[in-house]
Amino acid sequence: MKDSLGSYIVDRTESLNETMIKEYFIDSNDKKLARLLDTEQYLLLGSRGIGKTMLMKKAEIEATESFEEHSILAVWISFEESIRIERIKISDSSIDVDPFLQWTMGKILIEVLKKIIELKPENMDFLSTRLSRIFPNSEMTILSLDYYTGILHDYLDLLETAEIESNTDLNRQAPSNELVRILDNPHSFKSFILEIVDNFNLSRIILLFDEAAHVFSPSQQEKFFTFFKSLRSDKIACKAAVYPGITTYGKSFERNQDAKEIRMVWSPQNTEDLNFIKNVLKKRIQSFNQGYWEKLSVQKDIIDTICMCSNGNPRFAFHIIDELENSKLFSKKNIVRNDLVNAIRRVVTSKWDEFITLSNRLVKYKAIISEAESVLKNIIIPNLRIWNNNKRNISKKLSSGFYLETSTYEKLLDVLDILSYSNFIYVDESKKSIGHGKYGYYISINPALLFADLVLRDSSEMYNTSTNIDNNQNYSDNTDGIKQLLSRVSQISDENSCSNSKCDFVTDDLSFTFCKNCGSKMEIRESTPLYKILRSHEINYLKLSEAIITRLSTKFFNIGELYDATEEEIRMRYIQDYRISKIQGVVKEYMSG
Repeated sequence: MKDSLGSYIVDRTESLNETMIKEYFIDSNDKKLARLLDTEQYLLLGSRGIGKTMLMKKAEIEATESFEEHSILAVWISFEESIRIERIKISDSSIDVDPFLQWTMGKILIEVLKKIIELKPENMDFLSTRLSRIFPNSEMTILSLDYYTGILHDYLDLLETAEIESNTDLNRQAPSNELVRILDNPHSFKSFILEIVDNFNLSRIILLFDEAAHVFSPSQQEKFFTFFKSLRSDKIACKAAVYPGITTYGKSFERNQDAKEIRMVWSPQNTEDLNFIKNVLKKRIQSFNQGYWEKLSVQKDIIDTICMCSNGNPRFAFHIIDELENSKLFSKKNIVRNDLVNAIRRVVTSKWDEFITLSNRLVKYKAIISEAESVLKNIIIPNLRIWNNNKRNISKKLSSGFYLETSTYEKLLDVLDILSYSNFIYVDESKKSIGHGKYGYYISINPALLFADLVLRDSSEMYNTSTNIDNNQNYSDNTDGIKQLLSRVSQISDENSCSNSKCDFVTDDLSFTFCKNCGSKMEIRESTPLYKILRSHEINYLKLSEAIITRLSTKFFNIGELYDATEEEIRMRYIQDYRISKIQGVVKEYMSG
């Protein structure tokens, strides 16, 4: 069977094997790859799909290939299953075991052991001896490595899936007290990792944490970054991929102090940035069909517009190209601009649909998401269209963004963060003078939105935009629309809930310290754990064909049931190995974001 275009533009790096990553990786030559392998702590900051995972996976591959020379053990770690452990609640405050920390450090330990087994086979007896001290056995001193890693896997499965009501239960089911000690205490865990460095003569261990914030709840994020900070050492270097906006670092973690930032910055007016995206597309598309690439690139405006619409995210450009094929535009002699704009509009509509369903995942931001959509669609973009129309009439520079006064920016931070996270906007965090002794931030809008709404009419107009204050609108507290938005946003508050699981008292009054019904301590939290919300969704939320959804619905009612199902439980007529694997991948992607 002939491969489809989708096989060549696989848009999630997790779906690419090592060979494909090496083939498809395009180095932007900006030293980011080298930084991921140095001794510093870094936050790799960028919106969804901009290439963080690809960069981390490539760094791991480079370290592996040069291991004999440099002895750097780089380990890529994904936390996509972390949402499972939100079901565990701690009811016994006298027990100090923390299941989240245990699970996090256990995941790291498993991946580190796997990497050592891969790269240091001559030291397996020594490693097995070391592990035997952690997993004591009354009959044998040294067992196989599969035995030890199997115990660790089983324990993580327990943390992910078991209905545990207290830390007492958790402590009772742990395979050994020594493992509990190592995994629960960040200091002990760090000491153990440093022993591994010494025992195996490593230069250092690089921990590449992918999706380090998005898959964690806010409380988990705070714990994670406190733990991240505690690992700092000249022999341990942590790098975490994070999204702008919705990451909660906690009070004890200072960005640029505890970890430097590597920003995945991109500009649609920058020729080098456009060429980077163009090279990514060219390599993939040519591998599939040379004729497709010729039709995309024969007109400079067409390929430049697609690259601009990526907003630095190759995934978004792939979706536009996929839409062109779905619309059978590659069978035409030429791709004309009107057809391209219509394809961009359909992809943008899909992007907005995803944005709205985001409120089902990020319950805390539900009201903010609604306001974010409204302000961009109903205020910013219509005003910008009028602004550019006026500028065209007098042959002035056009605009692809706007300025927001610093004080207004602080008040709308949640709204802007959620738009940044979804790659609708990019905030330049360097303050600029906007006159009259005031300062503002420049906020650029995803070019796909601008082309879809005819705010900009072609790629040449994007080249004719300016970030100069005189060429852009400035928004502040008193601007029409913004004033009303500020009033609505100020009324949005967190839920203050009773900590007693048997009491359902909830209020938006944050002054309550104790529950007025039962006297238990109040706590600010999401009204329902994210894990339960996602599990309860019907399976038609999944990005699967209608035929597959119809077949699955005969056996599975919600996503949680499908998520827990084994391969054999999913297997049915027309759903065999390939489709089972695809279904499981889609379910995992939905649960992890």
